[in-house]
Amino acid sequence: MTDEPFIDTHIHFWDRSVTDLEWSWLKPGFSFRHWESSASLDVPRFSTPELLDESEGSGLAAIVHGHSADPIDDPAVETAWLESVAENHRMPDAIVGKCSLAAPDAVDVMRRHATYPRFRGVRDPAALQHLDVEEIATAMDAAGVLGISVEVRREHQQFEVLHELADRWPGVTIALSHACLPLVRSKEQLAEWTGAMRGLAVHPNVVCKISAVAGASDPDWTVDSIRPWILACVDLFGADRCMLGSNWPVDRLFGTYRHLVDAYRSVTDELDPADRAAVFHGTAERVYRIDLAG
Repeated sequence: MTDEPFIDTHIHFWDRSVTDLEWSWLKPGFSFRHWESSASLDVPRFSTPELLDESEGSGLAAIVHGHSADPIDDPAVETAWLESVAENHRMPDAIVGKCSLAAPDAVDVMRRHATYPRFRGVRDPAALQHLDVEEIATAMDAAGVLGISVEVRREHQQFEVLHELADRWPGVTIALSHACLPLVRSKEQLAEWTGAMRGLAVHPNVVCKISAVAGASDPDWTVDSIRPWILACVDLFGADRCMLGSNWPVDRLFGTYRHLVDAYRSVTDELDPADRAAVFHGTAERVYRIDLAG
């Protein structure tokens, strides 16, 4: 099923021949939350050509790259590399760069990112452990001036700070990375997470990136197991504030790209055509300023 073009909002590239960058999470023994590095990711390069090979027949139309180089002294170096990839291979169409929002140089980092035309937002991986409104106020002000999104991930028990951010900076789009999904996918966690997400959904500047739904926290996932999490996001936020991502190739460990996108199409079959189009590409087109018609 490839009826709707698909904008994948969460892709990770690497190329070990790029001497200025490294990807520590690819090394043997790395682990984070429920995920561990795997030999299946131990290849010299994964970028646009490799993604296009794996995604053939899925309807992939555009991609948003989420930062993946780590550790890195200047995150804008990765954005520069991704621009060169896009110039040679068209994709990525949009780039979300790393920025430690509380760092003294956060504004300078944002400005360096913003010199590249495909840059659209920043993502702070440290927000999962620590996020303080006053500490990141200067960075949030800069995001508003630059017109970029801020992507963060928090446990659903710790959403208070996200309410503060959304209220204080209504002009900044706040993207919920991986839909802030819980590690444990149980009925009890679904109920708790849904309640917390319902509260966040009252803020019109908060958007939900539905990715990593079929990954390490649900390694034997099925269409039925991922359905309630996806549809809960759409029900709470509305289709025009939801978008899909694959978390590829990280979640290759749990299925094929085509199988995942087909599952997304199956889950969203019950939506009306306009809502389905929004979830598959419309929201991402707006949030990341991607022109599929161009």
